[in-house]
Amino acid sequence: MEPLYGRFEHSLDSKGRVIVPAPLRHPFEREQNAAVISFYQEQCLALWPPAEFNRRLATVMEVQDLDPEHRQDARTIAGHSSSVDIDTQWRITVPSACRAWAGLDIESPVVVVGVLDRIELWQAELWRERMADSMQSLANGTSRLFSPARKSPAP
Repeated sequence: MEPLYGRFEHSLDSKGRVIVPAPLRHPFEREQNAAVISFYQEQCLALWPPAEFNRRLATVMEVQDLDPEHRQDARTIAGHSSSVDIDTQWRITVPSACRAWAGLDIESPVVVVGVLDRIELWQAELWRERMADSMQSLANGTSRLFSPARKSPAP
């Protein structure tokens, strides 16, 4: 899958719908405009192409019987995920439970971010808070993403 990237700001309309930005549509077009939305880490939502979501679920299925924590994680992801359709205007309806989880209010800003294999939906202020440290480390040159790879010493 070609990586998803870019940040966009939209609003939830009065029916709880948000637009999937044009640069992030390609993996969903290949899947007949279908998607899966789920609760995700750090109180955002993830929007997955179904094939990618199914790959993630396969990993969860492999480990769910290892211990109670893995079973609980499996329940969380399975119980808080929903199939959604993308309409002809490229909007998805964000289920009310998902909106509540992520703190998304009707007619309020939503940050829509391509994050490699998924789209994340964030309440705008929470996005800014979560990104503040990363943006600072990028600005001052200490970001680990752009540090040269360190070679381990030879034995």
